[in-house]
Amino acid sequence: MEGVGMGLPAGKNGQIHFGPFELDPDAEQLRRRGVALKLQPKQFVVLLLLAQRAGEIVSRQEIQQRVWGDDTFVDFDRGINFCINQIRTALGDDADRPRYIETIPRRGYRFIANIDGNGKTEPEVSGAPATKTATSRNSGSEKQQSPLPAPFLTKRKILVGSLGLLAAIATVLLVVRLWQRGTRSGEANRGATSVRTFPLMTFPGQFLGIALSPDASQIAFTWNSADFRKWNIYVQRIGGGRPLQITHTQGGMIPWVDWSPDGRLLVFGRCGEDDHGSLYTIPAMGGPEHRVADVACDWAATGAVWTPDGNSLLFYDACVEGGSMGIVAFTVATGKKRCLAAPDSNSDNFSRPLLSPDAQNVAFVRETTIRVMDLFIVPFQGGTPRRLTSEGRLLGQFVWAADGKSVIFTSDREGVGGRRLWRVSINGGPIEPENDALLEKISPGQMPLSVLSRDRRRVAYVDNRFANYSIRRARLAASGGRVISEETVLQQPAEMDGPRLSPDGNGVVFQSALSGARNIWTSDAAGHNTLQLTSFSGELVGTPRWSPDGKWIVFVRRPADRAQIFMIDAEGRNTRALTEGEHENDVPIWSRDGKGVYFASDRTGRYELWKQDLASSTLTQVTKHGGFLAAESYDGRYLYYVKHFCSGIWRMPIDGGEEERIINLPEPWYLGYWDISESGVYFYDIAASPRPAIKYYDFKTRRVTTVLEPEGQAKIWSSGISVSRDGLTLLYKMVHPTSTLMVADEIR
Repeated sequence: MEGVGMGLPAGKNGQIHFGPFELDPDAEQLRRRGVALKLQPKQFVVLLLLAQRAGEIVSRQEIQQRVWGDDTFVDFDRGINFCINQIRTALGDDADRPRYIETIPRRGYRFIANIDGNGKTEPEVSGAPATKTATSRNSGSEKQQSPLPAPFLTKRKILVGSLGLLAAIATVLLVVRLWQRGTRSGEANRGATSVRTFPLMTFPGQFLGIALSPDASQIAFTWNSADFRKWNIYVQRIGGGRPLQITHTQGGMIPWVDWSPDGRLLVFGRCGEDDHGSLYTIPAMGGPEHRVADVACDWAATGAVWTPDGNSLLFYDACVEGGSMGIVAFTVATGKKRCLAAPDSNSDNFSRPLLSPDAQNVAFVRETTIRVMDLFIVPFQGGTPRRLTSEGRLLGQFVWAADGKSVIFTSDREGVGGRRLWRVSINGGPIEPENDALLEKISPGQMPLSVLSRDRRRVAYVDNRFANYSIRRARLAASGGRVISEETVLQQPAEMDGPRLSPDGNGVVFQSALSGARNIWTSDAAGHNTLQLTSFSGELVGTPRWSPDGKWIVFVRRPADRAQIFMIDAEGRNTRALTEGEHENDVPIWSRDGKGVYFASDRTGRYELWKQDLASSTLTQVTKHGGFLAAESYDGRYLYYVKHFCSGIWRMPIDGGEEERIINLPEPWYLGYWDISESGVYFYDIAASPRPAIKYYDFKTRRVTTVLEPEGQAKIWSSGISVSRDGLTLLYKMVHPTSTLMVADEIR
């Protein structure tokens, strides 16, 4: 391959070395420590061009000329973007915090890594994704995992006797097993154990759920791929190989998965519009899907777990049409559902059923609000549910004790953000701390991101990390038009959410956890002069919105069990509550005249939009068929809104009239990714081709056009788009997640 070298240092045979990588022009290969990585020929040419001109700006026109020449007619912009994205994936690079390739807006790209003229590779960058030695439990010996091609970002390291290096790749803890306590009848004293922990593979993107095969040799997981698209099911063998994609979802979302006891099938759920979905099975090595049952969805999600005998599935579903979620047993052979437990109140939902090892009881969670939860059990053959906890705390994942006489769970009962393990007997009694090095790997979150093997000797879990949260600003030539410029306004390692432009365009309000807790902050339009307005500790705080005059901000805060609406002046001095009581009041937004505040409330049994007059405190119900996050049109004629975990944007005349759905997007998990200008709606389309995009719906023409394809991932169940009145300035929030599959084995 002909080079375009500019006299930079090169290794032997013309190879270029940087960081842990080497470029071999003769072999047309990119290698990481001698292991070839997968790059397409055009992608290799682009990377070689950039590396050979390290430190220089290489224009997009030069890349086009080098790769495609003059006689090829393709969409060069899209092709170059794709090449750069794939190169960054192979290198484990980040567009917002680049180590290798820097984007120079409106000009091109620059290679910024140091080139080593001696042919030496630099040490791995601390914190970079890695794949380490995995242990095969069946053979009893340790084997190195096979190197995997990009985009799965794996690395290889060799275990050595050094204690310092050993600490970097394994966590060895001495623990007292669950059955050591003499007060627990039927459990043997097994003495101290140690745990070996190792990473299996690191992926760009985010996992939502995982499951271990019955022999604990494979992991099924749901992943949204390196392109941050739909979540699909993949299967990864522990000890080597690359993941096998099992499903190819185009519509709906797959949040989690479970493995049948015989290892032949996977069961999963997929939700469509209006909180309805179905359960499916599919062969564990891929094949046709088989629809098992139709179900109601909660938070646009559904799924099921197998009973150990393989005869039944357990899941949550509405025991009566339109009712809250109960716990249901489904007999596979007959296709019949049996309601095991149904809530007494429409404000309660049951979820996360799990059968005890002796098949006698089903443990589940009763959720009153998103932070008010308790554990219950109900006999599998039918009976009255019994409460195990009465604390109303946020519950993470849980498992049964081996004898089925107690439940071990994670909870924030010692404070928000806590992840300590606890044990509670099914016969009542105090909740006790639980100390077990293996079970400490259980996820503190509600998504099934950890799983205990059937022999209770292995835990697989996911380490989801968000490298940075960024709020970016795009300036457009016209409403819905081409992007003139784009830049990062705010970037933090801590969680950020809900960015909103001020009415005059000179400020931004957002929620941030930079102080260690979620609070409301402001900055100027460039992201400078940040000011923390609130100082709450350990509460859920978010969705800030400016008043039309820019002097006040409304936001939601959860001081106790229920979310309530508050307002604070733009200097952070005066705060007062707008709502109170026993109902959820959420996602506020101002009326355009500044005299009232719209918000969502479940006081009728489901979320509807309400409006509170600030002068009189008069409260008026606005929607009758569901409503959640809203925005008034600038001319005061229409109210635009989404419904709680339903696809699409609706509108209704403010003076009264029937509602209509104007578009079918955004999808339920991205209900906070939209906003309106005078002339149209900007929204996020996760299913756009060739990659997710922010799009524009024109009120007059009713046409949809693509505005930009952001780098990064829109965060599910959050708020992330704001647009100026004239539609020329767009703020949007993106995250850059990686997910590492981890395995922890008990060592006896």
